[in-house]
Amino acid sequence: MINWFLRRKTINNGDTITLQEIQQSKKVLFALFTRYGDTVINLVVIREFIQKFPKKKYLVLCPKQMEPYVIEFLPKITYFSFNKRNIFQMVKVNKMLQSWGADIGFNPWSHGLESCNFLNYCKRYHCYRDFPRPKEINHYQIVRRYLNLPEVDWAVNKIKSRENYRKILVCPQSTDPSRSISEKKLDQIINNIRQSYHDCEITIAAMDTYFFRSNCNQFKFRKNKLSSKNFIQLIKDSDLVICADSAPLHIAIAFKKHTQVIFLSTKPEIVLNSGSSILNA
Repeated sequence: MINWFLRRKTINNGDTITLQEIQQSKKVLFALFTRYGDTVINLVVIREFIQKFPKKKYLVLCPKQMEPYVIEFLPKITYFSFNKRNIFQMVKVNKMLQSWGADIGFNPWSHGLESCNFLNYCKRYHCYRDFPRPKEINHYQIVRRYLNLPEVDWAVNKIKSRENYRKILVCPQSTDPSRSISEKKLDQIINNIRQSYHDCEITIAAMDTYFFRSNCNQFKFRKNKLSSKNFIQLIKDSDLVICADSAPLHIAIAFKKHTQVIFLSTKPEIVLNSGSSILNA
């Protein structure tokens, strides 16, 4: 139904937005409809954008399951969350955008028709799918480039682990299977934790139940607002986060948690934000 709705419309791609146009704008729209981890990256960089241009009016569009993250990272910004597969909600959002009249619009990391459709209500916009991108570039840097923010030299801080962690969160799964921690490696990680931190509480968070272990607490990711809200609290309550290259990695680093990353098919300089602090392997 939603594809039929979008294909009936003429959706243009827009053109590169200049720094001068950003400076002169008063209302800015961000349409965030992409993968979980990419959305978190977007929110971190959008926070930088708002800090640089604090006097503008902002509106963020996102799926309902991402609403808690928008509230967490951009607490003072107006947002609207909805189900993009619901034709009635889509009509409502399109009417709202027509009335709001954004000056410029961005949809970082979004490639679908729906986010470009929302940008078409802005006076100036450039769909991310048509933004020229190198084959290999840091995930945060490309969003900065798209939003016309200054890029920063990449560097990470290696920190030492503490002698004792009471609550340890392990996130072994990525939406890209090549980045997920294997079950064998997961068992090794859990055994190492038990040997190093005898009184700790371990929680495994994953989408698929075969990652769960009987001697650990379990958190199953679901695509809804409550699950996202509960996971944010779980990250906040954890002393140490061990994860694959996945969305929980970006959340843990943004919350400045002690974080250990298991990289399998990706490079740290591509994935991590500059200035991130991670544990020595």
